Amino acid sequence: MRLNVATSDDLLIQQFINGDRGAFTQLVQRHKQVIFHFILSHVKDAEMAADLTQDVFVKLFKSACHYQPGGKFRSWLFRMAQNICIDAYRRRPKAKIFSLETGAEVGSTEANPALALDQLEDPATNPVKQVEWQETQEVIEAALATLAENQRVAFTLCQFQGLSYTEIAEIQQCPVGTVKSRIHTALTRIRDYLKAHDLL
Repeated sequence: MRLNVATSDDLLIQQFINGDRGAFTQLVQRHKQVIFHFILSHVKDAEMAADLTQDVFVKLFKSACHYQPGGKFRSWLFRMAQNICIDAYRRRPKAKIFSLETGAEVGSTEANPALALDQLEDPATNPVKQVEWQETQEVIEAALATLAENQRVAFTLCQFQGLSYTEIAEIQQCPVGTVKSRIHTALTRIRDYLKAHDLL
């Protein structure tokens, strides 16, 4: 029988707890890219993101025994990454947090609310618009900066990491309804901000 990713994650972490270092390596290889991109979307610095990603897996190595099996390993790992980002932000209060740079694609069983960013023209197809696109990115980042932190995190996890409402609720440790409300508010405010700048 072929195991799904969630089930096999639980199996791998149990194997690691039982002494199989190779199982830990498999977990790192499976999740390191998506965790790196998630952190990069927060700190906007590749070197720092790489360091923090390593911190995540060091913490995983040390705290694997605290994981409670149940197919929620990815949510648990993202929550760990989020906490490490928060700690890093507290150490560097002037660091720029949250961007709309492309994150890794992660499958989700729930539909994400569409911001319709794909309606904005890709500058690669029109070099003349590259400067305009850069300005657009700056405006989008400015729009994100107007959101409360919990709204930014929920929106980023949903829109750019592809996590479901349930997974985000587990990461933020709040009801699913609260996640939906945060994302809806974030989406509305970002749309209003973009409309005010004639980008939607």
